[in-house]
Amino acid sequence: MKTGLYAIITKINDEAELEAETRYAQVKTAVDADIEDENALYREEMAKQREVLRKHNEHEYARRLEYHRSRLNRDILVYQRELTDEIFRTAVIKLRDTSGDYFALMFKAALKGLSGRFTLYLGELSQGRLDSRVVAEACVGNDSLTVTLSGETIPRKSGFVLSDGNVEYDHLFEDLAEDMKSTQAAAIMKEVFGNSGDWMFC
Repeated sequence: MKTGLYAIITKINDEAELEAETRYAQVKTAVDADIEDENALYREEMAKQREVLRKHNEHEYARRLEYHRSRLNRDILVYQRELTDEIFRTAVIKLRDTSGDYFALMFKAALKGLSGRFTLYLGELSQGRLDSRVVAEACVGNDSLTVTLSGETIPRKSGFVLSDGNVEYDHLFEDLAEDMKSTQAAAIMKEVFGNSGDWMFC
């Protein structure tokens, strides 16, 4: 009797253990499948995020590169402007310091091709570089030209202006330098920024 009961209990235990193992295997297979699905979704999501991050980084890199290029172009432009300003400042100073003889030559060269009656105004910083005798001598040989030296000067300027009352011929060194600088600045901007015209909006 005891032996028969033990056999029944043993059989029940064996069946329960087998069922548990089978059930465990089924659950494990289902869980493993769920985990693999979740891992696949996770890998897919990570791949998407990496692609988004890559594109963002590429965009950020391009944006920063363009920013630094723009800064470099501006720095170059500022340096070239400063250099140009310094060159023309030096040129004006040298012109101011020219001898009276050289100043007279510049004046005579400015008279070529002119006819009529003109008044000569010297810049304040060039006062005394020409006198009435030199002015009269410069007109010798041109009977159609008369130049009178004015006692008025142009404040804070060097060089001279010839005026016939209607037209002024500006030979002030500072003004000539500014005109040349404007032309030079346009050439510098074209060299730095090319032909796109973008520099016009900087």
